[in-house]
Amino acid sequence: MVNKYLSRRDFVGKSIKYGVGGSLLLLSGLSIAGCSPFEESSARQAEHIVKIGLIDPDSHPHVEACKRFAELVHEKTNNEVKVEIYPSSQLGDASTILQGLQHGTVEAFFGAVTWLGANITDFWLPGTLYLFNDQEHCRNVHEGPEFKKLAEQAREKEGIRVFSMGYDRGPRHFISTNPIKGFEDLEGLKIRVPAQLSWVRNFEMAGAAPQAIALSETFTALQQGIVQATEQASNWLYFNSYYTIANNITKTHHNYEQSGFFFSDLIFDTYPADVKQVLQDTAEEIIPYHNDLIEKDIKTSEDEMKKENIDFHEINLEEWQSHFRELIPGLSKEVGYSMDLVNNILNNREG
Repeated sequence: MVNKYLSRRDFVGKSIKYGVGGSLLLLSGLSIAGCSPFEESSARQAEHIVKIGLIDPDSHPHVEACKRFAELVHEKTNNEVKVEIYPSSQLGDASTILQGLQHGTVEAFFGAVTWLGANITDFWLPGTLYLFNDQEHCRNVHEGPEFKKLAEQAREKEGIRVFSMGYDRGPRHFISTNPIKGFEDLEGLKIRVPAQLSWVRNFEMAGAAPQAIALSETFTALQQGIVQATEQASNWLYFNSYYTIANNITKTHHNYEQSGFFFSDLIFDTYPADVKQVLQDTAEEIIPYHNDLIEKDIKTSEDEMKKENIDFHEINLEEWQSHFRELIPGLSKEVGYSMDLVNNILNNREG
């Protein structure tokens, strides 16, 4: 597969000038000269092209963070690495992009960690309602030893390298055509959910009638009454203009997730050691920048929707947490989560 990939790169004029062995010779020579491997002419041509696929729209903080990543990588490598960003599913939906990582046709993906659940079931776990107390708790779990083990499985079994899972997504809430204030309002509710077993079964167990609909089709489904509600973080509700056809937002905080920066291991292995280090370090470096953007963006989005006279409803959070957490053991067994991981998260919810 590596030879096929390199041949494709050579054909389109984006070949890697030297392999790992060649890079070691180059690094050795530069070290003797007493300079950095990237301290050459600023006019040099990019030796490596990194394509990042996202399903988020161009104005989303995910995309802005990737632009910052591109700037930093460009500077640190003195133009040796060029990062190209493709938002709004230009490279396909999340599943298609992840397949591209496995096959070595796409370099990188920036998106929700739960998308990896199609390959490794435990990655679906963050889609479980009220599993986490808050965003900090969610982030700590994703940066902890259990999810680091999952990341290693993704690399070994699926060929997907996980740079980091520290990128916050913000709490998810309901937006609906009719107010949702209590558990009884979920009974029979046709709500759009991602096409992931954990999400579907979780809402079914709560009494709702979840509809697995593609994100690109959600606005039309809500507009035509195919569904009566959907749920996402507030900035997504705003970006996707759902508030123009559904004027009730219920602040449920029912889910916290993280996004991850994922890379094709097949392609990553062809890079020189110095390029690998820059990519990994820079992915970590932009986490605070990204998370600050998300926090500000959520506030701005909610403020803008309030100006449109959208009704915001509050719930008794502790009651909803207690209610849904009773469903977690049964859901976990049905979906096939590792119960040791589930119990560890449930028993350590202090953030």
